[in-house]
Amino acid sequence: MARDLDKYVRRYTTLSSALDTLAQKHLVLLSPSKWDDLNDVYFMELYRSVSNAGSVLALCCTLATETYHHWRVFTQGMEGICLEFERRPLERQLSILPGIEMRKVDYLKVGDLETLHSREADRLPYVKREGFSDEREWRIVSTCAESAVMAKSVAIELTSLNRVLLNPWMPPSLADNLRSLIRSIPGCESIRIEASRLTNSERWKSAGKALAGP
Repeated sequence: MARDLDKYVRRYTTLSSALDTLAQKHLVLLSPSKWDDLNDVYFMELYRSVSNAGSVLALCCTLATETYHHWRVFTQGMEGICLEFERRPLERQLSILPGIEMRKVDYLKVGDLETLHSREADRLPYVKREGFSDEREWRIVSTCAESAVMAKSVAIELTSLNRVLLNPWMPPSLADNLRSLIRSIPGCESIRIEASRLTNSERWKSAGKALAGP
């Protein structure tokens, strides 16, 4: 059987946001108005208009395996957290909620975008320029009738959470305290909590030592 490369979706976020997700059992979708990519902001506004929605909100995750880029760009310093969900169970939870859609982002060249027809306007929230393709983004999008909505809470069950991954630069003492804190949250007693070894792997270093020889 072929390996499912899209089995997990990962949400890189701040410590406070991760604790809020775990304690409240929800995901918070936000207005895209403050996103860095102004092309993305514009497309979300176009989608709001063609959908006759008052507001469009979104939450951005990734299907990519752990990368240095994601830690540095999408978390803040040594307190960054990655929440790793099983994609299909999470999709099943979200798909029954009104006004919620989720999909992989497609990465296109300008010429490819220019060939699309207006009947494909529902793709607007899920297309980005090819230069962003390494992000392998998976996005949750919500439309609502009210205008100027800046945030929306979406209830989830933590049964879809595979593990909590701690920032590779987090001091061991802070990591230990954080494990205790997370496991004190109702429903989180048995959650896997692991420290990232991306930048400090004993197995990687041992392999290098063997390569160097005696």
